[in-house]
Amino acid sequence: MAELSHEQLWHVCLRKPGDYEPYGKHNRLTASRPPQIASDCSGGCKWFHTLIGAASLDWGVCGNPRSHRAGLLTFEHQGCPEFERE
Repeated sequence: MAELSHEQLWHVCLRKPGDYEPYGKHNRLTASRPPQIASDCSGGCKWFHTLIGAASLDWGVCGNPRSHRAGLLTFEHQGCPEFERE
């Protein structure tokens, strides 16, 4: 089975207004309390479940039931204010 490219994953990834800029409308510095510059999903969020293969570097699925991205394919920088460190 061939791996999906970054572009192919973007083709199926939903962008939501609650995503961090430039993918959505939220500014990551004002959306999280306390503000966290490093609150990208791949920056250690315990709810971010990475894909396998090369896509695991940038892509995963959010497992946080409080997140607007719960259950969705997510690019590591889309983020949300529900970030929780591992």
